[in-house]
Amino acid sequence: MAGSPLTSAERGVASRARDAGRIWPGATLLDRYVAGELIGALAFGVAVFGLLLVANQFFYLARVVIEYNFPSSQLLPLMVYKLPVLLSFSLPMAMLLATILSFGRLSEGREIEAMQTSGIGLHRIALPAVVLAAAVSVAAFAVNETIVPASEIRYREAWGRFAGQPVNWGQRWNVLFRDRAADGSEVVVTAQVLDLEEGTLRNVVVQQHVSERLSRIIEAEHARWDRDGWVFERGRLIVVQDGAVMSDFQTMRLRLERSPREVAPPIRTPAEMSTAEIRREIARRERDGQPTRGLHVDLHGKLALPAASVAFVVLGIPLALLPHRAGRRGIGFGLTVVALLGYYALMTGSTVMGQAGQLPSIVAAWLPNAVTAGVGVWLIRRRR
Repeated sequence: MAGSPLTSAERGVASRARDAGRIWPGATLLDRYVAGELIGALAFGVAVFGLLLVANQFFYLARVVIEYNFPSSQLLPLMVYKLPVLLSFSLPMAMLLATILSFGRLSEGREIEAMQTSGIGLHRIALPAVVLAAAVSVAAFAVNETIVPASEIRYREAWGRFAGQPVNWGQRWNVLFRDRAADGSEVVVTAQVLDLEEGTLRNVVVQQHVSERLSRIIEAEHARWDRDGWVFERGRLIVVQDGAVMSDFQTMRLRLERSPREVAPPIRTPAEMSTAEIRREIARRERDGQPTRGLHVDLHGKLALPAASVAFVVLGIPLALLPHRAGRRGIGFGLTVVALLGYYALMTGSTVMGQAGQLPSIVAAWLPNAVTAGVGVWLIRRRR
């Protein structure tokens, strides 16, 4: 009402609208107004889901500390190392809650109806939500790429120290890899121990194949890497072409292309790797003939999960416009929980099917987003 003082809630929306205008310079008054509603609800959603996830992690770690007699002072660093991954999980969930609450409130105040009566389509009203969801997706992806891998590694290292089993990133046991020698022959190398920090192998056996036939075998106590390949020490050479001929050697060089870290990098979980590191690990395993299906699903999942924010906006808007006063936080939160349970149940099922080879990896990762957005589009069309 013109001339009447603003309430505190209205002043808050106006302040957030001004902030949105500064972040999105070309935005119209409508964009800034809707974005102002969304930003406040998004902050509320991050706080709610962040606290829920942190509380769940805290109780899990507290139980572990008591059960395994860890020093209670170590609870705090373990919690700190888990915060980035919990934040990245909370962002898409918070976006869904923000959409349902903000559009529910606009619908409850008949503002959506007034905008549509003025000739503004629902897709135009929803544009600020889609733009904000895209920004949230980019932020979640950036956190997953930069902060989460490092913090997850620190978490595993701290856990190993407290459990009395320090993580040894520098050594790999029972290593097997394939490579090509400078003359084009195929080389299969097995070793008992690979020391990544020293660039050495222990108890090595090399099988060299020429034209798919075993040509010679190298057995050595030790091998070290330099820029020109591997230098084998204290071993014997068995030439098997035209009858076996065996000779001992003190040092012997074999020119191979792959460095120790390319042969067998430190074992990390997908959460401890960026997408570039997962791609390198897939390429390495494919060269060695190892299975990569699970990593392909994880790689696509690294992109699909942050993008869930956009799918949640497409679903959240028609849910908010259902005639149930979704602007009320209790109802809005209930709808959000039901939608999230459905999404994560579908994500778990499709991931398992992808890892089992029953779905292509890209389909397994993106199916929950496609179904979520598809249900949202169907609800919007039913409303017309």
